[in-house]
Amino acid sequence: MHRRESDEEQSSAPPTSEEVIAELNRLFAEEIEAAVRYLHLANAVRGLERLSVEPVLKAGFQETIQHAEIIARKIRSLGGVPQTDIQVSCPAEPLTGRDAIRQALTVEEAALEAYHDVLRRVSGDVSLDEFVRAQIAIESEHVAELRELLAE
Repeated sequence: MHRRESDEEQSSAPPTSEEVIAELNRLFAEEIEAAVRYLHLANAVRGLERLSVEPVLKAGFQETIQHAEIIARKIRSLGGVPQTDIQVSCPAEPLTGRDAIRQALTVEEAALEAYHDVLRRVSGDVSLDEFVRAQIAIESEHVAELRELLAE
């Protein structure tokens, strides 16, 4: 019983600065990867749908870059240096607008999941908790918007 209480105390301890930086670097990588995917999708759409879908995808690209910059600033403010190790493969095939939006939805759902995961890991750090919750709200809106575009 005493052992269990000490385990619970450890799990509720706020994350260390190094742990927070590691979590932020994971989010940084997620956003950079999403930006690359958005850029690819915006340029892979063919046909008349491109006129309506390309602006949505380019806006997604700009937003993910902005999110990455915000995360990079948070990492620097904690004394870290933003780092990323990503491997993105984007096939060289044309896409319909619907397929591109579906893939963008997958990107946004992955980002939303990553933010939820980080939120669970950084409980105890009020500032980071608030930041991550705000990003979850933004990513949730993106997911809803993309789902609406795919509705028939």
